[in-house]
Amino acid sequence: GQPDTTCHAFVGETVILPCTTTSPGELILSNSMLYWQIDSVLVHFFHNGQDSLDSQDERYDGRTSLFLDQMKHGNFSLKLSHVQLLDTAVYTCIYKQTGDHPNQTQKSKINLIVSGK
Repeated sequence: GQPDTTCHAFVGETVILPCTTTSPGELILSNSMLYWQIDSVLVHFFHNGQDSLDSQDERYDGRTSLFLDQMKHGNFSLKLSHVQLLDTAVYTCIYKQTGDHPNQTQKSKINLIVSGK
């Protein structure tokens, strides 16, 4: 399928890759899993209410963050800093609920295009 959104950025900038979910009420983050990935490359992982970056790809080390105060309202956007030409890719945002009432997985794809200055 086609990406849901295309983002453009220049080398060295900070870009926000948008991802939101439409859920009624506040989300229970301790029951949430959020993956940001490029194919099988793990860009960011959030699990049990906190970032879980042990298996994060080293190219993204220290460059990714979530809007933790807005996640309970369904904002799963990823902030990527110091973007590089190599960051050009299709990023997939995957949200899963765990616990007693798992719902279906929600996925969105964001195409990031990084240009030289």
